[in-house]
Amino acid sequence: METLGQKIRALRKARGMTQSELARGLATASMISQIESDRTMPSAPLLAQLAARLGVDAAEFQRELAGSSEEAHTYRRAKHLAEQGHYEEAIHQFLSLSWPLHSQFRPELVFQDMGDCYLKAGNYEQAARLYDGLVWAGFARGDISSVIRGYYYGALARRRLQRDHEAILYLERARQALATSGLQMPLRLKIEMTLARLYLQYGPMEQAKALYEHILARGEEPMSAVDRAHAHHGLACSAAAIGDYETAIEEAQCAIQLHEEAGNRALAMRCRINLSAFLRLSGKADDALSHLVHLDERINSRDEVLRVALDHELALTYRTLEQPRPAMERVSQALAMTRVGPEIRAQLSLLAAELALELGDLDRAESELRSLDHLVQADPSALPPGYLQLKAQVYMRKANTSDIVQLCDQAVNRAAERIPEGSWASPERFWIFPRQ
Repeated sequence: METLGQKIRALRKARGMTQSELARGLATASMISQIESDRTMPSAPLLAQLAARLGVDAAEFQRELAGSSEEAHTYRRAKHLAEQGHYEEAIHQFLSLSWPLHSQFRPELVFQDMGDCYLKAGNYEQAARLYDGLVWAGFARGDISSVIRGYYYGALARRRLQRDHEAILYLERARQALATSGLQMPLRLKIEMTLARLYLQYGPMEQAKALYEHILARGEEPMSAVDRAHAHHGLACSAAAIGDYETAIEEAQCAIQLHEEAGNRALAMRCRINLSAFLRLSGKADDALSHLVHLDERINSRDEVLRVALDHELALTYRTLEQPRPAMERVSQALAMTRVGPEIRAQLSLLAAELALELGDLDRAESELRSLDHLVQADPSALPPGYLQLKAQVYMRKANTSDIVQLCDQAVNRAAERIPEGSWASPERFWIFPRQ
């Protein structure tokens, strides 16, 4: 069954009229476009005028309008509530529509509107389902742009649900559909930047690097300075992760320059901290230390996130330079901060235990390992690589036979259950990933 908008479009085209010609003196061409795509419903007087201009009996259109006026009012009310930020009320209005939907409505638009409301209201499970509906409706109508939007926003909902590996799959599908269709959508940059960011976090790093290179190679596509800086920073991190430190250093410097030119000093500082890591990993630890000492004088002491990142990187650099005491001081400063997530706190505790072992302070090493035990019990995903080996070294040095036996049992159980200890094969994780 044709919708009202489809009938108006067919009649207009049959008479060789443009949207501007149909709209002249009655409405705007944009309004006609919205009516024909069923994004809005015309008022009864406007519908009668359009019918007269198209040379048809207004009663035919009026019957369609009368049958759908209540539904159209509900839909407009829902849209208005959503625009005002009243998402729960908007959802209630959307759900009061008659299902299956009246022919005046395009299902993919309703699914998109409802999904957006659920996403903004924090109901990510329902948002994911509605965006799946958007994909289905897009395929049913041959509307690939709706399919791509459904995959992209479905990925965002899954990220909120901490199902990042599903999000990667949805973003890959969105990118494939975009490439196959040949559509030029502004959404492409968001899809590729989000996907590259997830590759950077979970791997494969080679794909992350290739995707960032692809993004930056498209010089003709409009891209903000911040997005371009994020892409350079992402390329730097992925290059460093596969051992290409010269590229990492060069790309980090590009990101810093772009952020500074845009006045984003906090984002530039994030890139500077990672630049220090790239210098350290490339064998230029002295340059890294000089760079970090300079940053230490400039950083805002109230920004705990950057403060912890800087102290951690300074500790790693001092350790590389075989200076365990200043390294321990920096780790202790970082652990004293309150805004430290479990994964980072676990890495800091492990580093503190390693440094304590180097300094011969076995009690401090054991204390840090106990703190690490509590963290891992609360959040097993925070378990860092090298944890069991370090425990074994500490227990052997302290000759704690019962603890060594218990640790061996733990290692055997892990092997039997095939549970990896942390990210055994993962590359070094850098402190500050690009925000998106």
